[in-house]
Amino acid sequence: MNPEFAGGVFSAAGAEFADWYARLWRPLGELTVAVTRPAPGDRVLDACCGSGASAVPAALAVGPAGHVDAVDAAEGLLAQGRVTGQGLGQLAFTRHDVLTWTAEPYDLVQCVYGVFFFPDMEAGARRLISLLRPGGRFAVTTWRRDGMARIVPIAQAAAAVERPELNQPADRIGAQARIDTPEKLTGWLSGLGLVDVTVDEVEYVQPLHAEDAWKLYLGAAMRAFLTGLDEPAVARVKERFTAGLAEAGVTSLDCGSLIGVGRVPA
Repeated sequence: MNPEFAGGVFSAAGAEFADWYARLWRPLGELTVAVTRPAPGDRVLDACCGSGASAVPAALAVGPAGHVDAVDAAEGLLAQGRVTGQGLGQLAFTRHDVLTWTAEPYDLVQCVYGVFFFPDMEAGARRLISLLRPGGRFAVTTWRRDGMARIVPIAQAAAAVERPELNQPADRIGAQARIDTPEKLTGWLSGLGLVDVTVDEVEYVQPLHAEDAWKLYLGAAMRAFLTGLDEPAVARVKERFTAGLAEAGVTSLDCGSLIGVGRVPA
């Protein structure tokens, strides 16, 4: 997905994204940092940071002696992060394409639910890894197979009636499927030249009422499926999406995730 397009989608999704922040994004961000374990004094890059769900706990972990750069293309989400992270002088939110970001070497680069948005997932990951010092760590959080991905095809099918081009598989979904098991993620990180790779599985489930599910649709990358549609068309998508969830028996959101960490050789 083009960074500018992605930034626009998520900026437009700001209000609905915020509705899910306490229930979904913040807990998952905190779980990521519990695994990546930035140390006091570390320099951290939180790439594709959104509104700071993982950047804020990382900043708390590194303390005043450390520094966290939280970088994203979505100004609407960054503005929310600046409010959440207010008072943390070691945390800086910046609007920028993470794939062209430059800075002094980091001890840790983490990308939470972001690598599968890169136009080229491997090239994007290698670019982030190049920002690490020797011995630095690269961490990726992604959705586990049959978790969040279960509702995305329903969301896409609901919009495809209005936008027939969506009947083609999304590149993002294909990229995500390449790292959706512990074995796949381990192999992918190792293939990037990282060593000491570990992958932790995280269980996290939320109840999913129909209205909450629609807010999630509007507050996540699925919102891109609605690009160019007028209000009546969006209403029809909502109706089909809600019916699709009911038909599939989806009453909860399985947010099962994988957190992979690898180290650059010293």
